[in-house]
Amino acid sequence: MKFRFMCFFLVFLMSITLFGCDKKQDDNKSQNTSVSSETETAARNNKKTSAAKKNKKTKTTTSTTTTTTTGTREFNPTSVDLNNLSGYSFKMQGFEKVTSIQDFYDYLDELQNVISNADFNMSFSYENMDTGASISYNDTSRFATCSTIKTPFVASLLKSSIDLNEKVTKTVNWSGDNGFAAQAKMGTEFTARQLIKYTIQRSDNTAYYNLVKHFGYKQFNSDLYSMGANYSLGDSWIFTYCTSADMLKCYKEIYKYGEQTDRGEWLTTLMTDTDVNRQIGKALDHKYKVSQKYGSDWTEKQYHDCAIVYADSPFVLCIFTNQYPETDQSDKVFKEIANIIDRINNVIYIK
Repeated sequence: MKFRFMCFFLVFLMSITLFGCDKKQDDNKSQNTSVSSETETAARNNKKTSAAKKNKKTKTTTSTTTTTTTGTREFNPTSVDLNNLSGYSFKMQGFEKVTSIQDFYDYLDELQNVISNADFNMSFSYENMDTGASISYNDTSRFATCSTIKTPFVASLLKSSIDLNEKVTKTVNWSGDNGFAAQAKMGTEFTARQLIKYTIQRSDNTAYYNLVKHFGYKQFNSDLYSMGANYSLGDSWIFTYCTSADMLKCYKEIYKYGEQTDRGEWLTTLMTDTDVNRQIGKALDHKYKVSQKYGSDWTEKQYHDCAIVYADSPFVLCIFTNQYPETDQSDKVFKEIANIIDRINNVIYIK
């Protein structure tokens, strides 16, 4: 009897011990599985993060909210019926959906206020490069192009595969110019590369003038015709008149050229480092890369800026104004429009 009791007792003790071991093993297994799962999750997240960095245009749609400049609203893509929008003096098209319809309306109201409060003539054209959504105001009025024409002209030269090391002899001076090329003696030789850099970064009129004289303007005019821009250069003028809509076409092509070729990328990089950066770039280049080219004329009171803004969804914006140029007051409208257009651009729903 005692023997059987002792055997039963020993079996009982062994069962408890074995149960405890199994429980510990299960806990360890569970812990290891958890660590492994966390490692795999982290790896997947890192992979997703890397993929997102490789493709900056990938849009996240799993979030339930979106933060805007006016607060946090529900992320609820809403269709826009532009036919029911009235009271605005600007034209819109291509806005199929926005992430916040209330923000969208607020920004349109802000834009209208800027236009209504302006006591000078102006025009602007905007287009999103991913969706084609666009806004334009007074875009059939012609303004002096001033120096905004220099970048489209240079883009045409680069596309025509000129030798950047080709020597260009200085034969002309632009009247009243005191830039670097103007100060050089007649007969001085520059490379095409040097004159292009002076033209874009320093807005050097004499450098631009000598490029036109040396390479001509026929190819440029042909390029303008191909893209549907209704203006041209001629023997007696290297600056001309055009609309903001036509200039927008040129800067859209520059954006595409910059995305597709090394020469185009070089050009858009030059446009990020210019002597004058008071307008669109000044408003937005703390947030994005901005490639821009300004233009001004004190005699005709013309003050303009055209920019490629490399936001998450890039856009092009050209603004022409009749103002006395390069003052804090004349800069103001460019910054206001740029900031509002940026906010509008950021609520466009992109799948």
